[in-house]
Amino acid sequence: MYRIWYWAMIGRESDGRFVASVPDLGDVAAWGETDKDAIAHVASLAAEHVRTLVDRGEQVPHQSHFSELPSHTRSKEIGRAMVAVEVTRTQAWPTPPYRMRPKHQFDSSTEVENLKPN
Repeated sequence: MYRIWYWAMIGRESDGRFVASVPDLGDVAAWGETDKDAIAHVASLAAEHVRTLVDRGEQVPHQSHFSELPSHTRSKEIGRAMVAVEVTRTQAWPTPPYRMRPKHQFDSSTEVENLKPN
């Protein structure tokens, strides 16, 4: 299994609850009594969300690099954390289509050519 790491933003609501959201996964968010509870809940939801996308035949969503996140914090943001989602290698990095060429078309032994979409 491979782990894809997503950034989670942690905020605190006016009623004291903590809210964690994963911007790379759209509407995935969860709340908890503590920031750790919120992160645990959102990690579980993130894994379920990615599994659902993969089951539908969609690609694993791109994870943002730290430099791609806003440098300023939002008004209710108190921190950031990373959550891991486990996927298989082919789900993490789909293999591009390959084609085998007959040995006589190359000087060396059989080689593989990467097909590029037209």
